[in-house]
Amino acid sequence: MASPHSNNQKPDILVGQTPECDFSDLQQGIDALATLPEELSKTIFILDGEYHGQVISRLSNVTITGVGFVRLTAGHGALEVLPNGEERGTFRTATCFIEGENVRLTNLTIENTAGPGKQAGQAVALFNNASNATVTNCRLLGYQDTLCTGPLPPFQKDGTPFVSPIEKEISYSCQIYRNCYISGTIDFIFGGAEAWFDHCQIHSRASEQGYITAASTPEEQETGFEFHNCYLTADDGVTNVFLGRPWRPFAKTTFKHCRLGNHIAPCGWDNWDNPANETTTDYREIDSTPDMSTSRPAWITTMETND
Repeated sequence: MASPHSNNQKPDILVGQTPECDFSDLQQGIDALATLPEELSKTIFILDGEYHGQVISRLSNVTITGVGFVRLTAGHGALEVLPNGEERGTFRTATCFIEGENVRLTNLTIENTAGPGKQAGQAVALFNNASNATVTNCRLLGYQDTLCTGPLPPFQKDGTPFVSPIEKEISYSCQIYRNCYISGTIDFIFGGAEAWFDHCQIHSRASEQGYITAASTPEEQETGFEFHNCYLTADDGVTNVFLGRPWRPFAKTTFKHCRLGNHIAPCGWDNWDNPANETTTDYREIDSTPDMSTSRPAWITTMETND
């Protein structure tokens, strides 16, 4: 009987620029592990350094861990024109795209360096389309659309299909972000996942207008984005940032036990120029400081539980 990895590819690899490493390029390491059975646990350790270029991982049961300061960068924006004359579009800009089951990212900086939305358009740092993913001690850096949490809606708002690297369509994703730093300007945490953000710093960069979240929670899904014990900060001089606006009508987002900076707009939330969204969204602020309940519109749920 053949061994489960009879191609002699070991399930634990080391990526780096020194001779003892198995690969010098992260994508090469991912492609090598893709030859192993999906159910086999796999681990990638990445040594200190900067690694440039888009990364696509479709591995399941994988842990990708940075050792030292590991920075993954690419600089693609939605307005970039491809050789065939098409614009790249939002969902082909990601510095790191992941799908699969049981994916863990640890101690990584993932950055899209394309620049602000006015010059580059949307520019995703991490596109997380894994069905079950945990991201710990990571820095996700960008401007517009920094973190995309799958699943995507069935269609774009104009009814056309999305153009993306997705091969494994999912209808539900559970994602956890612990002790992470996430920066951006507009809609920089968006998508349809049930995503839990625990003890994260959510940082708004300089922009004429700012929106932190843009959830597209499926109607049948009980929860969307949950921010617990998070700290909302901003560049000097940044004001009038909204906690969220609905990318789709049934967006669900909660901030609980969070510290909201002075950059947050008094009304807190935006209906994306559609009053009908006020009857379908579920936006909540629970035990967060400062208490801004008196300035929030009636369609926002605010409460103090004294937990």
